[in-house]
Amino acid sequence: MKLENVLRQKLSRVRIKTKLMLVFLALIFITVGLVSLIIYQNTIRILENRVEQTTERAINQANSFLSYKLSNVKDVSSILFMNTELNDTLNAGKAGTSLSRQIDDYHKILNILRSAQNSREIYSIRLYVKSSSIYTRENSAIFALSKIEQEAWYKEMLVNSEGIYCRSTYEHDYYGERGKQNIVSCVRPLYSNGFGGEVLGVLSIDILEDTFQQIIKETQITTTGKVYLVDKMNRVISSDDPSDIGQAVDEVDMRSHIVINKRIDGTSWGLVAHIPMEEIYAESRQWSYQLYAVLFVVTIFGVTLAAAFSEGLTRRIGPLLQQIKKIESENWDSHTPVTSNDEIGVLQSHLNQMSENMRRLIQEKYKTEAEKKAAQLQALHAQINPHFLYNTLDLIHWMAMDKGAGEISDVAGQLSSFFRISLSQGRDVIPIIDELEHVRTYLDIQNRRFGGQIDYTIDADPELLQLKTVKLILQPVVENAVLHGIREKRGKSGCIRITCYLHGDKVEFTVEDDGVGISKHKLNELNSDSLNTGYGIRNVKDKLKLYFGKDSEVTYEPAEQGGTRVRIRIPVTLEDIKPREMGEEAYQDNKASI
Repeated sequence: MKLENVLRQKLSRVRIKTKLMLVFLALIFITVGLVSLIIYQNTIRILENRVEQTTERAINQANSFLSYKLSNVKDVSSILFMNTELNDTLNAGKAGTSLSRQIDDYHKILNILRSAQNSREIYSIRLYVKSSSIYTRENSAIFALSKIEQEAWYKEMLVNSEGIYCRSTYEHDYYGERGKQNIVSCVRPLYSNGFGGEVLGVLSIDILEDTFQQIIKETQITTTGKVYLVDKMNRVISSDDPSDIGQAVDEVDMRSHIVINKRIDGTSWGLVAHIPMEEIYAESRQWSYQLYAVLFVVTIFGVTLAAAFSEGLTRRIGPLLQQIKKIESENWDSHTPVTSNDEIGVLQSHLNQMSENMRRLIQEKYKTEAEKKAAQLQALHAQINPHFLYNTLDLIHWMAMDKGAGEISDVAGQLSSFFRISLSQGRDVIPIIDELEHVRTYLDIQNRRFGGQIDYTIDADPELLQLKTVKLILQPVVENAVLHGIREKRGKSGCIRITCYLHGDKVEFTVEDDGVGISKHKLNELNSDSLNTGYGIRNVKDKLKLYFGKDSEVTYEPAEQGGTRVRIRIPVTLEDIKPREMGEEAYQDNKASI
């Protein structure tokens, strides 16, 4: 009671102005304290969400850009992989050739590689060749395959199911002016038989690590955050700090960092962003310092001045929040004038810069999409080249005949006929007589290649020759008979017999060789739908199934005199046939795959 009385007496003596000031000061401190806490927490949440969303957008843009660049590289790799001239040259180099032929092959390979190096993403194209030719010692664009056969990445590449294998960043010495460079290489094996057989070489398309580093730098959103391009083992491929390359990205505490991971489409690589929460806290603390200043000003100048200052502070925050909302709605042209150099001014400047960066990245994405469409159009034009090829071969045929070079004339004429039937003016269905002529031309060409070691007969019922069949169903079977049957024999010579007769209500083609034969296990695989069959045979089965469904069949069996016999049966028809039970779009897709 005495203490209460004393306090009352003391307060009764205090002036009202002082009491009001004390009350106002208490209210101001409590209010400002609560407001400070709320603003601080909301600011952290807003900044955290904004940084996370902005970084994720930047990562997505970088992902698209990287995917586009790698897609260009993969397109070039696929073009070289499917280049028959390159494949034929490498196949021819296996058996050993004359010095002049090796020099011609060297220049031919160089021209093919240089013509493919037309993308600004590609720094260099190298080829490792399994050959004893002299050009394998060139060691600039062409190398011996033995140099890499013991490398760990070489073994990983061979078991890679995606065809193209992307190596992590490493240093390569190009010698001369280019010297040593940090590069990333997309490699793939080249086989003797298209998608299988002996490894003839390895194609390596090199990209400068600086290409990825520039994209990483443009993706940086915060000052202390880090963005890494990593491989499947979480090792750094590229970063804004070269010393990070090859290092494993450490795990971070999710409570102290914003972590964003994004896998790059079509690869085993990924983008990883680590943004320390401390950076967001640091920005939030700047707000706290200003609020403390407000408290100090309020205690000295009073409620009115404090209210005016708070109103001014709020007025400065308003445009900033409005700009954030515009950015959230993807209005990248929004800019707020920077009127000061304090923390709010820095934040305004950073938001303006962020908006400009996002606008630029979007423009670059549109540009890359346009370039991609242009590349697709260019690829479409390239499809016309086969017509030019067989017309040129026809010209060579007649020119050689005029010069009295009969053998060259015959080969050119046969090759021209081979391509003309292969294309068939875009038709997939041709008369049986054309299909038999196509395989006869193929065997004549192979006979010239192998010195007449292949005897063959083609026996067909004349009444069946005008019936229709899907084209190119015999040549892959005959090719297997030559390469895997007859050429595997000790003498590398033998006989192939091809027949076409009516079997019940179906046309039956048979291809019989006297080669080394096929094991029972392999016969079972070939007579099933196993994916272990070769690309050519699987292609034939897919074609027949597409056009004839269950009315067609392909069977393998041992021949009576050794070797292998293949039977192909299709329905009898004089009419053009179309794919069964498929819409036009699905038909075109399957036609393209065939």
